[in-house]
Amino acid sequence: MKENDLTPEESFTIINKAISNFKMNYRENAKIFLLWGWILTAAGISNFIILRMLQSKEAYELMGPYSLGNWALFALVGFIFMFILLRKLNRKRKVYSHLDSYFNKLWQVTAASFFVGTFICIRMGIIPPPIMLLIAGLATTVSGLFIRFKPLVIGGISFFLFSMAATFVNNEYIALLTSAAIACGYLIPGYFLKSAKE
Repeated sequence: MKENDLTPEESFTIINKAISNFKMNYRENAKIFLLWGWILTAAGISNFIILRMLQSKEAYELMGPYSLGNWALFALVGFIFMFILLRKLNRKRKVYSHLDSYFNKLWQVTAASFFVGTFICIRMGIIPPPIMLLIAGLATTVSGLFIRFKPLVIGGISFFLFSMAATFVNNEYIALLTSAAIACGYLIPGYFLKSAKE
C-alpha cells in the first residue's frame, strides 16, 4: 500500500481547512457564550441585590447561604437552557471535527473546575469570584488562542484582570465586578463571534 506524502503546503492547507470548519462550528456556538454571559451577569446583579438587602437587615449569617443559592439557581437554569441549545446546535451541525471534541472536553473540564473551585473556596472560607474568574479566563483565553479569534483572547485576559481586581473589592460589590467581568469576557466576545466572518 502506497503512502501519500503531503507537501508542507498541502499539510498547511488541510490544517487551515480544519480550523476554518471549526471556526464555523464555533461561530454557531457563540450562542452558548451569550447564554452564559447573560445568565451569569444576571446572577451577579441578583447576588448584589440579595447581599445589599441582607446587609441592610444585618442578617450577615445568611449572606453566604443565600449568595451560594443564588448562583446555584442561575447555574441550574443555565445548564437546562444549554442542554436544550446544544441539542438544537448538534442537529444542525454539518461538520464535526477533532477540534470540536477538544473544545467540548476543555469546557467540560472547566465546568468541573468551577464546582471543585467553589467547594475549595467554601471549605477555606474565601470568596469564590477571584478563583472562578481565573478559571474562566484560562478556558476563554485558550479557546481564543486556538481559533485565532482576538476578541475571545481579550475577553479571556479581561477575566484575569478582573480576577486580580476582585481581591481588592468589598464582598457585596464583588458581585457587580463579577457581572462586569462576565460581560467583558463572555458577552462582548460572544457578540463579536456571532457576527464574525470567515
